[in-house]
Amino acid sequence: MKKLMLIVSALLLTVSLAACGNPSSSNQPAANTSTGTSPSGSGSTSAEPVNLTFWHAMSGTNEEVIKQVAATYNETIGKEKGITITPVFQGSYGDLMKKVRAAVQAKDFKNLPDLVQSPASDVAVMKSIPSIVWAQDLIGKDSSFQIDDLEPNAVQTFSFQNKIVGIPFANSTILLYYNKSMFADAGLDASKPPATIAELGEMAARLTDKPSKQWGFILTPELYQMSSWIGMQGGFLGNNESGRADTMTAVEFDKTGAMKNFLTEWKKAVDLGGVQTGADANVKEEFAAGKLAMFVDSTAALRGVLNSVGDKFEVGTAFYPKVNASDKGGVAVGGSALYVMDRGDQAKIDAAWDYIKYSSAPETQLIWHQGTGYFPVNRKTYDLPAMNEHLEKNPLFKTAIDQLHSSSPQVQEPMSAVNNEISTFLKEEILSFVLNKKDIDTAVSDMAAKANKALEEYNRANK
Repeated sequence: MKKLMLIVSALLLTVSLAACGNPSSSNQPAANTSTGTSPSGSGSTSAEPVNLTFWHAMSGTNEEVIKQVAATYNETIGKEKGITITPVFQGSYGDLMKKVRAAVQAKDFKNLPDLVQSPASDVAVMKSIPSIVWAQDLIGKDSSFQIDDLEPNAVQTFSFQNKIVGIPFANSTILLYYNKSMFADAGLDASKPPATIAELGEMAARLTDKPSKQWGFILTPELYQMSSWIGMQGGFLGNNESGRADTMTAVEFDKTGAMKNFLTEWKKAVDLGGVQTGADANVKEEFAAGKLAMFVDSTAALRGVLNSVGDKFEVGTAFYPKVNASDKGGVAVGGSALYVMDRGDQAKIDAAWDYIKYSSAPETQLIWHQGTGYFPVNRKTYDLPAMNEHLEKNPLFKTAIDQLHSSSPQVQEPMSAVNNEISTFLKEEILSFVLNKKDIDTAVSDMAAKANKALEEYNRANK
């Protein structure tokens, strides 16, 4: 056992070096994190070695952490139970989901993975795949797993009609990133970033120097940003609780006034001259180069942003700006969950569930959080002394956690199989209004009509 612990410690050190974090060896998931009990409750372990393929969409630093988490499992719990996890990068979430859909449609079970990481935007697709073993069914057969330990916002993200489809793993919220040095140079208080879209527009104008191609803020809003900007106002983007109470058949933002409220504030901000919109730009590269003062992105970008900026300037993180100062809903949870696929082998289903339990354990989530910036999905991670030490030394990571805990679980991305199409419609119509090609009522009406048509056509074809 002493030799085993030395192997675990060495692997965790590799994780910390790859992720530029500093988790101690005591943070490793202990061998009793997973009970070894199969979902059927038999309590048996596999008699034969079980090799699992795990499709994921993590690249760069995040992929290194994915690999090392799997390696630690393979050398500890996996070695004891005869389970080996092989992570396989499948490109972007979009690329991964195309491969999953193609294999499912062709009934090519041989080439499906045993485990798959899928984004929050594709829960509607995942729940409709016959090969997916719903997490709710696995939990119901395994008393060792406590769903209440997980963040309720993240659980809601991957649930349909109060039944959880996949287990949250790499979850995030949207954040505001800003250059504190540029704030100081512009005479702005770096300790007071913009709290509303109105303040964002005002500060962006002061931070912009167009002759030197320096912008205060760059964004062309689409569904990712709008899920929070609509939800924080207190309603849902779509009917049936944006598709979680029942199938989403229509949008609601045109009826509640939420989209019109947003467009009004957004256009005021853009018209002040410090917001670039409608143009393609790599905001993280522009930010790291000192040519962009503020941008919004996932918390999962934090580690990469800090690595890119280095010691060139001080980075700040802040809550996502509100549409109106009175908005209380908070932001939507993004990121992904892990799903078990049924390929006709119960031993592989049991083994995949064992690895999912390991991945969502407090200690594993600490390593994952430190290495990537995704917030821990397991609330017991905050009971670990190493987590508190980490947040004290790295307060930028705490911003996302505080924002998550002040957000309503009801604020979510819509659960719709046509989210990509809806995102395109929102982006096009928002831009048309901001560029004075359409009046506000026409833009709202047109985006709603296009979204509703896409929903109707998909639902009719996929009863």
